Amino acid sequence: MHRTVGIDLAIRGDHVAQIFENGKPVGRPIRFRHDAPSLDAFVASVSADVHTGTAVQAIMEPTGMSWFPVAHRLGDAGVEVARVKGKRVKALRRYLSEHAKTDLADAHVLAAIPSFGGPRLDPVHVPSPKSHALQRLTKQRGRLQDEVAASKRRLMDLVRWASPVLERVLPDLRTRLSLAVLQHWLDPDRVLRARKSTLARFIAEHASGNQPHSGPFVDALVDGIRDAARQARKLHRHHVDFVELQMEVAVEIELVLRKIELLGTLERRIERLYSELQPDDVLRTIPGVGQRLAPVLAGVIHDAGRFRSERHLRGFCGLFPRRADSGGAERPGQKITASGNDRIKRALMLAADTARKIDPKLAETYWRLMTTKGHHHKQALCAVANRLANRIYSVLRDGRPYVLRDVDGLEISVADAKAIIAERYHVPNGLRASRRASRAPRAGA
Repeated sequence: MHRTVGIDLAIRGDHVAQIFENGKPVGRPIRFRHDAPSLDAFVASVSADVHTGTAVQAIMEPTGMSWFPVAHRLGDAGVEVARVKGKRVKALRRYLSEHAKTDLADAHVLAAIPSFGGPRLDPVHVPSPKSHALQRLTKQRGRLQDEVAASKRRLMDLVRWASPVLERVLPDLRTRLSLAVLQHWLDPDRVLRARKSTLARFIAEHASGNQPHSGPFVDALVDGIRDAARQARKLHRHHVDFVELQMEVAVEIELVLRKIELLGTLERRIERLYSELQPDDVLRTIPGVGQRLAPVLAGVIHDAGRFRSERHLRGFCGLFPRRADSGGAERPGQKITASGNDRIKRALMLAADTARKIDPKLAETYWRLMTTKGHHHKQALCAVANRLANRIYSVLRDGRPYVLRDVDGLEISVADAKAIIAERYHVPNGLRASRRASRAPRAGA
């Protein structure tokens, strides 16, 4: 006997569940809410009158984070929990209940999924509290990094139309000195009213890193800022209110600086959590998996033991193209599937692009696919990322650091590895360009 529970989750309202046994509904639909007494009563209903040897499986969609307390409460009661993608549920609903879209209909569809075969439903992994925290914090760090990058792009767009010469004068916008100059000295009238010594003193106060605090660098920057101000005033005359523009830019930079400060705080918390969860730090022994990507991978994978094999982990990552084979004809070059975790996909692709320049085995794979198989850069990189996933699975499962080897299996240093890659596995720029050109869209596409 097999008992299946389809659960249609809600964000604010009642959740709706339906129990099925051997493919037939049992009892009335169960409505429960997002609070402890209601969840406990629901779990008791699911587990009631279960005969010895009866497998109980609950199936739900990953609706926001509503799934989390339901999943860990059911898991604590010995119920296997599986999540399925909304696309799969939608397709089956269209077949089973074409004209109905209700909570109960969705619960019925979810409970019916196992009887239709298809891909195996893997049990939900409920991570440990600290592992879950690492996942959330690395995700928050990624959002903040994207927001900082977007703000800096917006600032550069403002500079390019308001004071085009200033872009060529300032150091890299990533430096605090450039941000400080924009925050206080974008208004041409204010710049030209100020003495050179005032500007020089400001630059000296905000210079950081390898930037000189006096001398030719500061003098040239002062002259450049003043020249940019004169050019901006000539360009716009009276058509731009630079006082208000200065205010707009100052607010944007204040937000950027605050987010950079918060990123520093996040980095420290992430590193502390990662060190606690991965004391051996074997992930960072893999070429391409650096200081920031290791916590991302650890936070998404959680525990290598929940994967049956390397193949299982690769499937979780979702780095494989769609298949379009019919009538005996294969159609290569399909897009990457939408399955898998987007964050781990991005992390693996970034790591793979670095790893192919360090690890001869990965460099050989990339070189062979580019030069003999006709693949373009992203296709070859996807293959490298999948091999990188195998390495990640191995080091996490065994708890042993990765050893860099050449294609013959001999242990080598990073310097030797780079020399081998430069000698044997260099992909000419002309070949890269031809691969990009071959991806031009087809007529009528």
